[in-house]
Amino acid sequence: MPTFHDPTHDAAEASEALRGLAYATRTLDDPADTYAVIGSLLAGTRSLRQVIDQLAAAHLNHLRLAHDDAGDHTAGIVAADSAADELHRAGTLLDAAVARLDAGFQHTGRIAWYPDPVPEHTMSSPSRSPQPVSGRDGFGDPFTPKGSRADRGQGHPLSM
Repeated sequence: MPTFHDPTHDAAEASEALRGLAYATRTLDDPADTYAVIGSLLAGTRSLRQVIDQLAAAHLNHLRLAHDDAGDHTAGIVAADSAADELHRAGTLLDAAVARLDAGFQHTGRIAWYPDPVPEHTMSSPSRSPQPVSGRDGFGDPFTPKGSRADRGQGHPLSM
Protein backbone atom coordinates (compact mmCIF):
# COMPACT_ATOMS: atom_id res chain seq x y z
CA MET A 1 0.00 0.00 0.00
CA PRO A 2 1.27 3.48 -0.76
CA THR A 3 2.21 5.54 2.26
CA PHE A 4 1.51 8.95 0.65
CA HIS A 5 4.35 10.37 2.78
CA ASP A 6 7.44 8.20 2.15
CA PRO A 7 8.55 8.69 -1.47
CA THR A 8 11.40 6.19 -1.20
CA HIS A 9 9.08 3.42 -0.03
CA ASP A 10 6.34 4.34 -2.51
CA ALA A 11 8.81 4.42 -5.42
CA ALA A 12 10.11 0.96 -4.49
CA GLU A 13 6.55 -0.32 -4.26
CA ALA A 14 5.65 1.19 -7.65
CA SER A 15 8.71 -0.45 -9.17
CA GLU A 16 7.72 -3.81 -7.72
CA ALA A 17 4.15 -3.40 -8.95
CA LEU A 18 5.38 -2.66 -12.50
CA ARG A 19 7.66 -5.68 -12.32
CA GLY A 20 4.67 -7.80 -11.33
CA LEU A 21 2.60 -6.32 -14.16
CA ALA A 22 5.36 -7.09 -16.65
CA TYR A 23 5.27 -10.69 -15.49
CA ALA A 24 1.46 -10.90 -15.44
CA THR A 25 1.03 -9.52 -18.96
CA ARG A 26 3.29 -12.11 -20.60
CA THR A 27 0.07 -13.87 -21.50
CA LEU A 28 -3.39 -12.38 -21.43
CA ASP A 29 -6.08 -15.04 -21.50
CA ASP A 30 -8.84 -12.49 -22.00
CA PRO A 31 -7.94 -9.70 -24.46
CA ALA A 32 -10.75 -7.59 -22.97
CA ASP A 33 -8.48 -7.14 -19.94
CA THR A 34 -6.20 -4.96 -22.06
CA TYR A 35 -8.64 -2.06 -21.73
CA ALA A 36 -8.39 -1.90 -17.94
CA VAL A 37 -4.63 -2.49 -17.98
CA ILE A 38 -4.01 0.28 -20.51
CA GLY A 39 -6.31 2.61 -18.55
CA SER A 40 -4.36 1.95 -15.37
CA LEU A 41 -1.05 2.44 -17.17
CA LEU A 42 -2.31 5.70 -18.59
CA ALA A 43 -3.24 6.95 -15.12
CA GLY A 44 0.07 5.73 -13.74
CA THR A 45 2.04 7.43 -16.50
CA ARG A 46 0.24 10.70 -15.81
CA SER A 47 1.19 10.35 -12.15
CA LEU A 48 4.76 9.52 -13.14
CA ARG A 49 4.87 12.78 -15.10
CA GLN A 50 3.84 14.65 -11.98
CA VAL A 51 6.48 12.82 -9.90
CA ILE A 52 9.22 13.70 -12.40
CA ASP A 53 8.22 17.38 -12.33
CA GLN A 54 8.28 17.34 -8.54
CA LEU A 55 11.72 15.68 -8.49
CA ALA A 56 13.07 18.31 -10.89
CA ALA A 57 11.63 21.05 -8.68
CA ALA A 58 13.25 19.48 -5.60
CA HIS A 59 16.66 19.67 -7.30
CA LEU A 60 16.15 23.34 -8.10
CA ASN A 61 14.57 24.28 -4.76
CA HIS A 62 17.49 22.89 -2.77
CA LEU A 63 20.44 24.20 -4.78
CA ARG A 64 21.90 25.77 -1.62
CA LEU A 65 22.42 22.26 -0.24
CA ALA A 66 24.01 20.77 -3.38
CA HIS A 67 27.70 19.81 -3.27
CA ASP A 68 29.71 17.15 -5.04
CA ASP A 69 31.47 14.33 -3.15
CA ALA A 70 34.55 16.53 -2.67
CA GLY A 71 32.41 19.27 -1.07
CA ASP A 72 32.46 21.65 -4.06
CA HIS A 73 29.28 23.71 -3.91
CA THR A 74 29.56 25.02 -7.49
CA ALA A 75 29.92 21.51 -8.88
CA GLY A 76 26.90 20.43 -6.82
CA ILE A 77 24.80 23.27 -8.22
CA VAL A 78 25.81 22.36 -11.77
CA ALA A 79 24.93 18.70 -11.16
CA ALA A 80 21.56 19.55 -9.56
CA ASP A 81 20.68 21.93 -12.39
CA SER A 82 21.69 19.31 -14.97
CA ALA A 83 19.60 16.67 -13.19
CA ALA A 84 16.58 19.00 -13.23
CA ASP A 85 17.06 19.65 -16.95
CA GLU A 86 17.23 15.93 -17.70
CA LEU A 87 14.13 15.26 -15.60
CA HIS A 88 12.25 17.98 -17.49
CA ARG A 89 13.31 16.33 -20.76
CA ALA A 90 12.08 12.97 -19.45
CA GLY A 91 8.77 14.63 -18.56
CA THR A 92 8.45 15.94 -22.10
CA LEU A 93 9.01 12.44 -23.46
CA LEU A 94 6.38 11.13 -21.05
CA ASP A 95 3.90 13.62 -22.50
CA ALA A 96 4.33 11.87 -25.85
CA ALA A 97 3.96 8.47 -24.17
CA VAL A 98 0.75 9.63 -22.46
CA ALA A 99 -0.64 10.78 -25.82
CA ARG A 100 0.17 7.40 -27.44
CA LEU A 101 -1.22 5.43 -24.49
CA ASP A 102 -4.38 7.52 -24.58
CA ALA A 103 -4.79 6.88 -28.32
CA GLY A 104 -4.27 3.15 -27.79
CA PHE A 105 -6.72 3.21 -24.90
CA GLN A 106 -9.37 4.87 -27.07
CA HIS A 107 -8.89 2.34 -29.87
CA THR A 108 -9.00 -0.56 -27.43
CA GLY A 109 -12.28 0.81 -26.08
CA ARG A 110 -13.84 0.35 -29.52
CA ILE A 111 -13.09 -3.39 -29.66
CA ALA A 112 -15.76 -5.96 -28.86
CA TRP A 113 -13.86 -9.16 -28.09
CA TYR A 114 -15.88 -12.21 -29.09
CA PRO A 115 -15.15 -15.69 -27.78
CA ASP A 116 -13.37 -18.14 -30.04
CA PRO A 117 -15.80 -19.70 -32.51
CA VAL A 118 -16.52 -23.38 -32.07
CA PRO A 119 -14.81 -25.40 -34.84
CA GLU A 120 -17.35 -26.33 -37.52
CA HIS A 121 -16.79 -30.07 -37.32
CA THR A 122 -17.91 -30.07 -33.67
CA MET A 123 -21.00 -27.94 -34.25
CA SER A 124 -24.33 -29.69 -34.11
CA SER A 125 -26.48 -26.67 -34.88
CA PRO A 126 -28.70 -27.18 -37.94
CA SER A 127 -28.44 -23.47 -38.71
CA ARG A 128 -24.85 -24.04 -39.95
CA SER A 129 -25.80 -26.98 -42.17
CA PRO A 130 -26.51 -26.18 -45.82
CA GLN A 131 -30.20 -25.97 -46.52
CA PRO A 132 -31.53 -27.60 -49.68
CA VAL A 133 -32.72 -25.40 -52.51
CA SER A 134 -34.49 -26.43 -55.66
CA GLY A 135 -32.65 -28.64 -58.10
CA ARG A 136 -31.14 -32.06 -58.37
CA ASP A 137 -30.06 -33.53 -55.02
CA GLY A 138 -31.61 -30.43 -53.46
CA PHE A 139 -28.69 -28.21 -54.53
CA GLY A 140 -27.74 -26.09 -57.48
CA ASP A 141 -29.52 -25.14 -60.65
CA PRO A 142 -31.96 -27.85 -61.85
CA PHE A 143 -31.55 -26.70 -65.46
CA THR A 144 -27.78 -27.18 -65.71
CA PRO A 145 -26.84 -30.63 -66.99
CA LYS A 146 -24.92 -32.67 -64.44
CA GLY A 147 -21.17 -32.74 -65.19
CA SER A 148 -21.20 -29.63 -67.41
CA ARG A 149 -18.74 -26.77 -66.85
CA ALA A 150 -21.50 -24.68 -65.34
CA ASP A 151 -22.18 -27.45 -62.83
CA ARG A 152 -18.65 -27.53 -61.37
CA GLY A 153 -18.77 -26.66 -57.73
CA GLN A 154 -22.51 -27.11 -57.67
CA GLY A 155 -24.51 -30.09 -56.62
CA HIS A 156 -22.62 -30.35 -53.31
CA PRO A 157 -22.70 -28.03 -50.35
CA LEU A 158 -19.62 -25.90 -49.88
CA SER A 159 -17.51 -26.85 -46.91
CA MET A 160 -16.47 -24.03 -44.60
